[in-house]
Amino acid sequence: MNWLGLDIGGANIKAASTDGLALSIPFRFWVEHEQLRTVLERIIKDSAATNVAVTMTAELADCFPSRKAGVESIVDCVEAVCEKLKLDAPVFAATDVEFRSANQAKSMWQKTAAANWAMLTAYAARFFQSSNGLVVDMGSTTTDIIPVKNGNVAAIGKTDFQRLQNGELVYIGADRTPVCSVVDSLTIGGIRTPIAREFFATVGDAMLLCGYRQEDTSDSDTADGRPRTKEDAARRICKMVCEDADEFAVDDAEELANQILSKINVLVVDAISRHEPEPKEIIVTGSGLRFAKAFIENSFRGTAVNSLGSLVNQPIDDIAPAYAVAILASEKFKP
Repeated sequence: MNWLGLDIGGANIKAASTDGLALSIPFRFWVEHEQLRTVLERIIKDSAATNVAVTMTAELADCFPSRKAGVESIVDCVEAVCEKLKLDAPVFAATDVEFRSANQAKSMWQKTAAANWAMLTAYAARFFQSSNGLVVDMGSTTTDIIPVKNGNVAAIGKTDFQRLQNGELVYIGADRTPVCSVVDSLTIGGIRTPIAREFFATVGDAMLLCGYRQEDTSDSDTADGRPRTKEDAARRICKMVCEDADEFAVDDAEELANQILSKINVLVVDAISRHEPEPKEIIVTGSGLRFAKAFIENSFRGTAVNSLGSLVNQPIDDIAPAYAVAILASEKFKP
């Protein structure tokens, strides 16, 4: 059987199959939610999958009146698509690392909501050299920091609310996070300069200027709708201090970007240290892998730090939860 894993997020839909498919497409759920069925039908049909396993975080999107309503809507949509394509009934991941039917997923919606971190960690845990460690998944919007003890997922929190409270979820990512939610000020010419509390730039701009992601002229999903180029990223970053890029040298804009990323470093390292002040082993994954791996290696010199993709020997870090769901489902539901 060819299993397709779907990770239906608020900003992206990620898909991975047991026969090699790896796909991530932008999907602004709060705007495009009415197109979900069409998009899923295309992904599932193109994958030639025979079975589908799903995890989600899009239930938090503000197009839904509640997370419960979001779970129910997404589950119904996936189920309808699979029925239309004459596939077996889909299964849905839960925070207790189990899979459930559509009806069960809706009735136990608290465990269905935002379960991708649990499935990812359950899969990644098998690659630790010892039985203890941390899994750090830095995506476009959030960073998960999940402990593994004795080879098992050892998260204290089960919901996003609980995980925010104990540092297992840091609501900072490598792309979509507004700069004004990360820093209060930036230092320019030795002068502490308060920033504009406005959606002028995102962390993705800082990542681009500091070399952690590539330019993409076809991508205009940015704060101002202009392309994802260094020139435009510099303009957006300079706007955070109410200036034009023409007033700054490129190096100045890069310095501002470095200050932003340094603050993210501090926030995530602090959350990691709440769990393991001196972790022995960390597996890193996510679309923010390059940045996360670099600062974790620098901050925890005695720690073995590996990317999940390198351990699996496949380029799956951008879609790791979808891949984990596909593999775990294929193992659980062997014919």
